[in-house]
Amino acid sequence: MLRNARYAQSPIFRACHPDLPMSSSDYKHATHRLAALIQQARRNEAIAAKLFDIELDMLRATELSEFTDGLTEQVRDRFELDEVWFALTDIEDNRRILALLGEQGGLSERLLVGTVDFLRLTENSDAPVLSDNIRHLQQLIPRHLRTRIRSLALLPLQMEGRLVGALILGSGDAARYQPGMESFFLHQLAIKVSAGLTSIWAREQLRLLATRDPLTGLRNRRDLEAVLEQELGRSQRNEQPLALLFLDLDDFKTINDNWGHESGDACLVHVAQRMQSMMRREDSLFRFAGDEFIALLPGQTEERAEHIAERMKADLTSNPATAGDEPIAVSFSYGIACIRPEANKTADELLRLADQRLYDMKRRLAD
Repeated sequence: MLRNARYAQSPIFRACHPDLPMSSSDYKHATHRLAALIQQARRNEAIAAKLFDIELDMLRATELSEFTDGLTEQVRDRFELDEVWFALTDIEDNRRILALLGEQGGLSERLLVGTVDFLRLTENSDAPVLSDNIRHLQQLIPRHLRTRIRSLALLPLQMEGRLVGALILGSGDAARYQPGMESFFLHQLAIKVSAGLTSIWAREQLRLLATRDPLTGLRNRRDLEAVLEQELGRSQRNEQPLALLFLDLDDFKTINDNWGHESGDACLVHVAQRMQSMMRREDSLFRFAGDEFIALLPGQTEERAEHIAERMKADLTSNPATAGDEPIAVSFSYGIACIRPEANKTADELLRLADQRLYDMKRRLAD
């Protein structure tokens, strides 16, 4: 009864029941209160709309780098922040994520990796952590931002129930994020990003299974067809040459016969790693079939491609594969095909030309 009586005297109750008698001061207070509630509801509606748009953009992403780069830019711009970045723990799953981002050219300065104890910072909760005392959180802030950021919101990210890092929102306003502030929408954003990250990573894993060689981790022949078409188009648009190296290991059957297939597989992995280490980020290396590899070298002439192939051969001589403690000498023959922007060669023509030149080299070595 007492509770009902108090509610009946409240400004909100009176504002909602104008037929009841009310003093002018009570009426003014109730009106201001109601206006504030309406304004807050509109702010909440605007935030919810922004979160919805961000979620749609996450769903549209077709690869991991598009997801991460687009997300950080969207959150930063829509919520008028100084910067938004990811901080990931140093675990095996994240190392695979980082490797893929490196291939796709994603994030760059918007990514930190380390042994941050997120369990301690978040108290093993998925609730956001807000802080205006960032002195003890310097390791979570990129170096180039440490003089600008005055407060931050740490949004824990989970994949398959495991804490893998955080999306961090940084502001130059010390009052923007403070402990004890309402964090409902930040919590919603953390949940959406965790779900989006889990989804895009699962799709990337499926794509990798279809386009990667399971032994060496290199792109496979199926992926070569798509990438080669893309690089041919880019070569013509940018008026840049494109070189293709067709590489075939010499006497690989002898390695399998003498050392066993397990050592042969280890040798292929070693060769793939050594070749990959000699290439630029924009280059692509594929396992074509068996002991055959193909390297796509955008912007390289035939002369430069030959120089790269000879460097790879010298590197394998200096860094042989091993079986136990014994070195296994590995070499390869190669064929080079190069197109210039004015040439209208197809992907099949380029492959056939490189294959023919590879055959010519092997025949010369056999004579």
